[in-house]
Amino acid sequence: MPSPAVPALCLRDLPHPVMAGLVSVIVNYGGTFILVFQAAKVAGLGPQLTASWVGSVSIGVGLTGLLLSWRYREPIITAWSTPAAAFLVTALATTPWAEAVGAFLLSAAGFVMLGLSGRFERVIRRVPPGVAAGLLAGILLQFGIKAFAGLDVDPLLAGGLILAYVVLKRVSARYAVVGIPLAGLALLGTLGGSLATAVADARTREAALITFLAAAANITLFGIGGAFWGLVIGLLAHLLLNGRLPAGPQPAVADTGAGRP
Repeated sequence: MPSPAVPALCLRDLPHPVMAGLVSVIVNYGGTFILVFQAAKVAGLGPQLTASWVGSVSIGVGLTGLLLSWRYREPIITAWSTPAAAFLVTALATTPWAEAVGAFLLSAAGFVMLGLSGRFERVIRRVPPGVAAGLLAGILLQFGIKAFAGLDVDPLLAGGLILAYVVLKRVSARYAVVGIPLAGLALLGTLGGSLATAVADARTREAALITFLAAAANITLFGIGGAFWGLVIGLLAHLLLNGRLPAGPQPAVADTGAGRP
């Protein structure tokens, strides 16, 4: 059967995707790079290393997204996650920069091997959606708390930012995170969506809440951070409460905005 013909590209078709792309870039930069700069500050990086980090991520994401989207004819974005950037702010507070770079390299190698093995979907199926959502919510909880902890430092500034966020959210949800330079508020949508997903299924609700609390506690053991132990504790809780981990396809998970602010 012949493949359907691809319609010719006209100039009048360009404004909509171009504007959509620009808005996406602005929103991503407005929310995620607040966290990237915070992570760089926590790690003690100077202006040159910070600029190198931001520049390499921007160029890498742009080129890989362009090539993969062109090749597979669908929107594909790589190496861009607001929750992951939020996790870095916590992790780099106790992890030397050199060790963090090594962890990134090992993580990337692991993803490549997992992808080449064809077992990625099988591994992901073993993690219940509620547990995964509880883990993400626990990681992000600290940033939500910090957004309001600033009230003790500068009540007028913090209160004004929160008020501005609420007003912008009413006017246009997508521009709220761009106009408010407060990382905790930029993650409210992701945090709320994760919590909703965590408690949505009554069968996994207790395990998801245990995961949430364990991740929020940020337990550090044997030099390994709280995200890992939150996942381990959550999976053990699910195993003990339900007798087994899921093996088949998982139900659809509600959108938590994990890849954007």
